[in-house]
Formats: sequence, C-alpha cells, structure tokens
Amino acid sequence: MMGVKVLPKSEWTAYFSQLHKEVEGKEIKIEVLGATIGDQVLVRSAPLLGATYEPKEDAHEVSVKGMTHVVDHPQKISIKDDDGQIFAIEVIDVGGRHQLMTFA
Repeated sequence: MMGVKVLPKSEWTAYFSQLHKEVEGKEIKIEVLGATIGDQVLVRSAPLLGATYEPKEDAHEVSVKGMTHVVDHPQKISIKDDDGQIFAIEVIDVGGRHQLMTFA
C-alpha cells in the first residue's frame, strides 16, 4: 500500500543522514518539474552516494556519481513509500518547483 508522509523540517537533517542505508543498492532518478521550465530529467539512473540537509545553508543536497543536485531553501519534503520501502522523495523549493527523486 502506498503512503505519503510530509517530513517536519526538524527531522530533515536526521532523515537524510540515514537515507543511504534505506535505499542501498537502488538506482535513483532525479527530475525537476515546474510550470516555467517544464519537466527536466537530471539523472535517469544512478546509485545514490549520499543525501543531506544543511540547516545553516538551508539547502538539500543529493549526490550521485558525477554530480550533486542542490535544492536551495526547500519548503516541503514528502516521502512516498510502498509497504515501508521508500519509493520517492519530493522536495518543493522556494520557487514552487518540484524535485522528484524516485528509487528502483
């Protein structure tokens, strides 16, 4: 069964510090969806190297081989899971763009 949980900002740092354990061995796809830019695929399929939320910079970073995707001033982070397995993470930035990270 699919579920969606909005993460409180107070949990972002701790959540992303342990995310790589949850999705170890899975490939990540990163898309940016926005009204003004359309849909852009940044990464089609790559292993996740790490993800962090840095409170001082107010930035969320996702690292894969060859690149780091940074979301400045994230406003909302939602986790979608399928029977307890993380399926996707959606980060909405200050400009209203949706950064969608799906795991397979």
